[in-house]
Parts: sequence; C-alpha cells; structure tokens
Amino acid sequence: MSSEFVDNAYKTGAGRYLQERGALSLLGKEALLLGNKAFVLGGPCSYSLVRDAVESSLSTASVPFEVAIYDAAPNRADMAELGDKVRSSGCDVVVGVGGGRMMDAAKAVACSASVPVVEVPTSMATCAAYSPLSVMYSAEGAAEGVWRFTREIDAVIVDVDVMAKQPPRLVAAGILDAMAKAIEIENGGSGIACEAGQAQRFAAYQYARVNYDLLWRFGAQAYRDAAAGEASEAVECVAFANIVLTGMVSSLTRGFHQTAHAHRLYDGLRTYFGPEAKPWLHGELVAIGLLLQLVYNGAADRVSELRDFMQSMNMPVTLGRIGVAKEDPRFAELYDYVAHTEFVHEGPLWQERIAQGFDTIA
Repeated sequence: MSSEFVDNAYKTGAGRYLQERGALSLLGKEALLLGNKAFVLGGPCSYSLVRDAVESSLSTASVPFEVAIYDAAPNRADMAELGDKVRSSGCDVVVGVGGGRMMDAAKAVACSASVPVVEVPTSMATCAAYSPLSVMYSAEGAAEGVWRFTREIDAVIVDVDVMAKQPPRLVAAGILDAMAKAIEIENGGSGIACEAGQAQRFAAYQYARVNYDLLWRFGAQAYRDAAAGEASEAVECVAFANIVLTGMVSSLTRGFHQTAHAHRLYDGLRTYFGPEAKPWLHGELVAIGLLLQLVYNGAADRVSELRDFMQSMNMPVTLGRIGVAKEDPRFAELYDYVAHTEFVHEGPLWQERIAQGFDTIA
C-alpha cells in the first residue's frame, strides 16, 4: 500500500460521472455495472442524511449490501482493516458516501480490497470524489502523504438535490479550494506559457482558469442558494466546477505540482496546530493560504479583492481567526514548514515574499 506514484499514466478522473437532480436513484444500477454486492462506507452524519435514498436504490436494483460507518481521518491501518472486511463479507464493489475524507477513505479501502469504487459525495467541499488519489493521515490526525492509485475512479454520482441541502459553509470551502488551483499552479508568477514541452501543464492551467472564472461569477450565488435549500443552476454549476473541473486539473498534472503554498500551509496547520485546525474545513484552511500565495506570486494587489469574496461567504481570512497565534512557539515551526520546500524559489526575494505573505494572514 505504498503512497508512491507507481506509473506515468494520465488518469482523467472518473470512468462514469452522473450529475442531476435525484441522481441517488441511479446508484443501484451503477453498482450492478461493477459488482454484485456493495460495501457501503459512510460517515456518521453524512450517511444519515441520505441513508434512505442509498439503501432504497440498492434494494430496488436487487443489490445486496453491507454498511460500515467510519468516523476518522483515513489512515493506513484502518484502510487495510476495512479492506479485509470488504473481502470477508463477499462484497465486490465499494460505495463511498460522505464528504472529502470519506471519499478518500472509500478509494483507499477499494484499492486495499482490489475492487471498484462508486463515489457518492454529499458535499462539494473538495474534488476528492473525482481525483484518483487519497490524502492520508496518521492515527493522530496529522497529514501523512498521498496514496496515488493506478486507476481512475469507476463512477461518481452527484445528486443536485443533496448538493442544495448541504450547509453553505461546505459550498464556500469547496469554491475556494477549487479556485486555489489557478493561483497555486502559477506559483511565483502570473501564468503558464503555451509551449510544446509543457502541453499538459498548460492544459491544466487553462482548466484551472476556466474553473476560477466560473466560481468567481457564480460562487456567491450558489452559496446563497444552498443557504435557502434551492437546487439552482448556480448550485449545479458550482458542483460541477468543484468536483469535475478541479479533479481534471489534478488529473492532468497526475496529482503533482498543481498545489503550492496554500495546500502546504494546510498540511502544516494539520501537523503543527492539530487541535486548532480540527474544527475547520480543508477549503477554509487552504483559502487562508491562498492569500499568502497571492503575495508570493507578486499579486498582493489582489489580496483585498479575494479577502472580500471570502468574507462575503463568512470564511476566516487570518490565522488568528482560527486560533493560530504568531506568539505561539509552534508558529515558527509552521513558518519553516512553508518557507523551506520545493515550492519556494532560491534567493532572498522569495523568502521576503513568504514573510510578507505570513504578515498578510497573521
């Protein structure tokens, strides 16, 4: 179960992607395309919200199933244990139901059991349902690398009615996490040139730019519509952008080098400020780091605009807001974790920009 990248294949995300109102009713038929008995893995809160629809769809399609509830950040020991349960129960397809961590867990469990996976996200807070990799954690919850898979996701089912009923906070977190791709991929600059030697990276950047523009235009409306429980066109658009387009950027870069300081800060917060970071969503922490990333890119003039956009959706915009104080001894460790990495160019200019970035978000 190595987390190392094992081949050079490009995996475009999902073999089958279905997004529509009432899409959960299609789950049983999709599961039958891949196996005969389903191992349903869900989070305690998220699964309770869609249990009836999930189990009804499977039963209607005459798909027997087992249900397991998982309430932790995915770690290797748990994934192996659950993989053993999949095999011992006679299941031959995993169905993941829940948020980003549950999507990652379902992929890892399916890989461990060597069976296909159907992802049923209940939030649009990350592209985890679509990306052929899983972020892994230690048993204590600290970030512990990435598990990259040799195949893409078999199927993803996105029910727009479910997307419209999620807390608007999840919508906002997904929007900023998706928008981060366009700014992080520029790391230290303001664009990527169209050159034959980096066609895939240029394509990833163009997808990221399209995504950014869509989310800038429709994100705030989707946030308001979700707050009202309205399955609007804006919600549909943002769900597709957050899950599919963002996942395609990850796929075109093979999961490498499409992130930079915003996600590095996220990993550092989970590692050095675990208790403080725990109440906050992935996209909320990435968003704070995105303000730092803008400064590093030489685009400090865009910080105020993005900060206002974040605040319009009630997102935190400083480390202090999430309980990370500059005076805390751990702050120096967090700073070093971000400032000394492959994402930082050589020379005093770049260290100065990192310092300015931290000042911006302190």
